[in-house]
Amino acid sequence: MAKRYVVGALMGALMLVVTGCPSGDDNPVPPPGDAGTQQPDDAGTTPPPGDAGTQQPDDGGTQQPGDMTLNEGEACTTTASCMAGLYCAESKCAPLHIAVTVGPVGSAQTPSYAVVVPFNKAVSPTRLSEDSATTNKFPRWNPAGSAVAFVEIAADNTVSLVSRGIPFSAAQAATPLATGAADAANTTDFRYMEWEPSSTIAWSQSSATATTGIWTYGGSGPAVSTTQTGVFPSWASDGASFVYSANGLGLLKRVLGETSSSSVSGVSTTAEQPLHNKANGVVLYLDAKGQEEASILTPLTGLYTINTAAAASTPNEIALARDEGAASATGQLKSYIANHTWAPGGTHVAYVRVFYFKPLVGDAYLCSGANCGGQQGNVVYVRRIDPATGAPAGDELKFADEATLPSFSPDGQFLAYVSGAQLKVQKIDPAATTAETIKVGTLISHNWSGENHRVLSNRGDDHRPRWQPR
Repeated sequence: MAKRYVVGALMGALMLVVTGCPSGDDNPVPPPGDAGTQQPDDAGTTPPPGDAGTQQPDDGGTQQPGDMTLNEGEACTTTASCMAGLYCAESKCAPLHIAVTVGPVGSAQTPSYAVVVPFNKAVSPTRLSEDSATTNKFPRWNPAGSAVAFVEIAADNTVSLVSRGIPFSAAQAATPLATGAADAANTTDFRYMEWEPSSTIAWSQSSATATTGIWTYGGSGPAVSTTQTGVFPSWASDGASFVYSANGLGLLKRVLGETSSSSVSGVSTTAEQPLHNKANGVVLYLDAKGQEEASILTPLTGLYTINTAAAASTPNEIALARDEGAASATGQLKSYIANHTWAPGGTHVAYVRVFYFKPLVGDAYLCSGANCGGQQGNVVYVRRIDPATGAPAGDELKFADEATLPSFSPDGQFLAYVSGAQLKVQKIDPAATTAETIKVGTLISHNWSGENHRVLSNRGDDHRPRWQPR
């Protein structure tokens, strides 16, 4: 990759090309996070709980370690020459940043702040908004990694989408992109928002009663209503097409500029939350296939892949809801899948296996450690995938207890996640075949102090740590 120069807010925010957007139907149920704090949304569906027991550029694929030879601070001409986790900025290898939303300790939901931090530095995060009086959240990188869009909520509760260039300068201000006013984007929030690898930002429209319908902003002019229904848009590597999920229809795909969508063949109508990797047309998604547990307010989803580029394709089973061992005299330990994500090159997936207990008498409940014989409620797993077919290429490897929202670095060499309301980053060995060998080196823990430095996870993928594109 050629050297990337970091630009200011305006150029970074508006290096966009209008390319269109998705279409869809009522929302999928978001993944678990911060049990007890989520509020109903998504067309009136109550999102599932999670975090039980937990305190509150595309390189065209994953780069190989042999390409990375230069350490942090060394002179560079291309990002590919910098070691894992670094990119070439101002002719020197510098650490990638991670963007997250932080908020107050306890049950309060606001104020929250969109922040960025170097992935490997024990420093306080930097707020993206220059106005400390506003609430902001949901940071998303542009394709070049030179700007971050985020949602800003003013004191009068008006919502808008703005962008800030990276790195900051004293004279720099946020660039307005779209407002949620009735005569503009007409939304109370910007849910399931995605930017890179496309030059167009897409999100799902929210109202007081539902979240459904895809809107886009392409860098000039007003935001555009692209579909009346649908949620969870995910851009393909070309930045001009995407998949999304629609209530009762399953997965759909759309090419920007076209006026209709087509179904992803081979998946059921209950498929939801599709995710493209950055290498090919294989899509990762969840599907409960009718399985549900009413008392824990969530479908019992499993994880699948399917090749959307093939004329006919059969889903691959990656990780399914299941009984965990033999039943006891009092009931059965069970699990389902949530918070899934790709390694950019399509070589690995990471996800959360959510554990719950179904007693012989009474309602099921999410595990928190003590109430399930030591079993934590949210456990991150990693599994190798054949990038060409999407089929599993190894066993699922347990990665982190009491953890959620895994996120691969753009070079596929690190995995970030949230645990104990803190951002954690672990270097991995992509060739590892056992849980004992997949972790490399020392865990990086961002132990930020202060009441507003709790890393939020209660909105599922909306709060997933987002890596700066490489």
